Amino acid sequence: MNWKRFIPFIRPNGVAEKPLIDRQYVEDSLAASPVPIVLIITLLWAATSVLLLLSENNQRDLSMWTAGQQAPFSLWARTTFSYTDTAATAQAQQAVRDKEPWIYRINSDSVKQIRNNIDGFFATLSEKGNKEFIPGSDNGSLLAQRVVNHQELRPQIEKNRHVIDEKIAEFFVHGFFSTDAAGKIPANHAIHVITPDEITYKNIPVRDSKSCALELAAVMEISQPAKDEFVRDMAELLAPGILIADQAATAANAERAAMQIPPVIKTRMRGELLIDKKQLITGETLDMINAEMLALPSGYGLALLGNQLLFSFILMMGTLFMLYRTYPKLFKKPRRFTICGLAVIMSLLANYLTMQLFFQLFRQGILPSFELVLFMIPIPFGAALLAILLGGRTSLIAGFLLSAITALMLMPDRAFELALRWYAVTVLMALLIRNISNYRSFFFRVFICGALLTALAFGDVIYTVSRDMFLLKKTVLILFCNSFACAIASLLAVFAFELFFNTDTSMSLMVLSDYNHPLLEKLKREAPGTMFHSMTVATLAEDAAKAIKANPIRAKAGALFHDIGKLSMPMYFVENNVDSPAEYLKMPPQRSCGIIRGHVKEGLNFAREYHLCAFIREAIATHHGDDLISFFYRLAKENNPEGSPPLLESQFRYDGEPPVGKELTIISLADACEAACRSLNKPSPAKIETMVNEIFLNRMRGGQLRNSELTTRELNIVRECFIADLISSNHGRIAYQKENSDDSTAQPVAEPPVPGSEKK
Repeated sequence: MNWKRFIPFIRPNGVAEKPLIDRQYVEDSLAASPVPIVLIITLLWAATSVLLLLSENNQRDLSMWTAGQQAPFSLWARTTFSYTDTAATAQAQQAVRDKEPWIYRINSDSVKQIRNNIDGFFATLSEKGNKEFIPGSDNGSLLAQRVVNHQELRPQIEKNRHVIDEKIAEFFVHGFFSTDAAGKIPANHAIHVITPDEITYKNIPVRDSKSCALELAAVMEISQPAKDEFVRDMAELLAPGILIADQAATAANAERAAMQIPPVIKTRMRGELLIDKKQLITGETLDMINAEMLALPSGYGLALLGNQLLFSFILMMGTLFMLYRTYPKLFKKPRRFTICGLAVIMSLLANYLTMQLFFQLFRQGILPSFELVLFMIPIPFGAALLAILLGGRTSLIAGFLLSAITALMLMPDRAFELALRWYAVTVLMALLIRNISNYRSFFFRVFICGALLTALAFGDVIYTVSRDMFLLKKTVLILFCNSFACAIASLLAVFAFELFFNTDTSMSLMVLSDYNHPLLEKLKREAPGTMFHSMTVATLAEDAAKAIKANPIRAKAGALFHDIGKLSMPMYFVENNVDSPAEYLKMPPQRSCGIIRGHVKEGLNFAREYHLCAFIREAIATHHGDDLISFFYRLAKENNPEGSPPLLESQFRYDGEPPVGKELTIISLADACEAACRSLNKPSPAKIETMVNEIFLNRMRGGQLRNSELTTRELNIVRECFIADLISSNHGRIAYQKENSDDSTAQPVAEPPVPGSEKK
């Protein structure tokens, strides 16, 4: 990890002492300890369990369930519970309210008005019609004027005057309606009437002015059409009606009756389906969710957490097993395993927070459809981060865990389907960005591919919402905004991992491969021979990596920096000073060997000083492995006096380990082949091929390839690639005849390169 320098102790004279903590010691200790791996596994386990627990509780948040909309997912009862069906209860109470009698009161003013009309009617009638018609007189007088002129009707009215009075008095006691008011009363509906004296008459028949007039006509023997005239005239007198609705009393009685109805109680058993996906949400659904939450036992939260811990543990252990079977080296690299675990945790947190943001927007009605959440989950962020930091194999398996946990957090009933869709996005994203070598291409490819892959994975949802143009526009907007945010977030996350964990990506290694790097500039000035050697080794390694489908950027970057340790004593190396062999012969072999071995250690010091990534450090530390420096070992044995203790080979071996991985092995072989072929006197294709074959054979016999991942076929391809490149770089030049020379027998100063088909 590329930690900042710790604050050192300061002596009184101002000279800094050794830092409080040796960063390199801590880093090396963590790299050799299983503690980071155990810590990351525990942290990942806890994170997945807590997120699953929070997500399950959020799925039953009542603010996310709106009556009248479709259910976003299915729900099953987590415990046996009873609940009050408020909708059914309200329906039963409303039925009782509707059956309650309507209460009416007799309006004294209306009674007085109608009495005046009737009194005027009979007063006018008693005057025998001698009184002339007076405009503006009351209604009874006007009607009486018509009755006076009707010879048949008048005697009958005078004869049955007392019967009419009794009947009218009965009407005033029980009341009657206007014709319009009576038409609004349902058939067979109970009517209660309250008199001005607060006497209540129950279940009064519904009478209007016309029915009262018909009853009056029935007690009189009147023939047609006089009867019709009488009914019409009396209905006109009684038309206003005397009953008015007492809505307050009616509502109070109805409410009292409704309160007597017991609530409708229903019971749901544990595991029973509460609501299926895409069913309409009703008030009963909300009652069930609320009642279930209240019915959960007090220790249910801990039990649920235990279940989530167990479930996530099984899922994570299965993923780790697949990862171990596929890429066991990852468990030997705590730094890389830590990056893997943190990348998955970051992605899960991003997915969870995005879900919470969507739920807030959904509750506020900004996002009208729950299906839109599928286009808002930043799966491309996690897929891109895993692919660029961990490579293909690791990202495929870690992506499965990420997809599965995210699907369980969002929709448990659709977890399998969503996990497959998101895993397809992860796999395709890993394939599309694995060879990216610069940050700009990474950003645009994550942005474009993230949008296209998500649209492809959920094409059926897009087809469904395409019927609503407004919803389709929102879907496309969310899709591209999500992809853009994923591209920015993944780029920032890559920067953070490169900075804090000193990890490498193809993009950062491409930046390091720039010959303008300060360390390479220094190497060019102070050790130009070593710089030329490194550039040649970089070319060999890059071409060989391409030939076997390895990572050429890693091979090139590691080769450029593998010999930077020679900057400490550049003149002691023959590529920088042709007299260096003579200098070595003046010193004891042990000291000469120490100088040669020291360039590896010095290279690591330079790498730490310039904050080079871990892969560059591995290239520096392993490019010689633990190979024997045979020249000085033989020289020391020859000069060792008789009787002296025998020399140990370990004193003349490099302190590193044999390279691990294809790129590091290629760098090691390229370094040895280039240096050996440069030492040849008049190199020819045959000599170069023999030398390369001998180096490969010696490396295999010496055990320097024991940790390599190269197969025999790939080793042969690398060897042939080295031979072809070295022959091309060491081909002869034609000695052209000078302008005034008579010599016409100029010959090439070296043998021309031999075609590849003739090398053997």
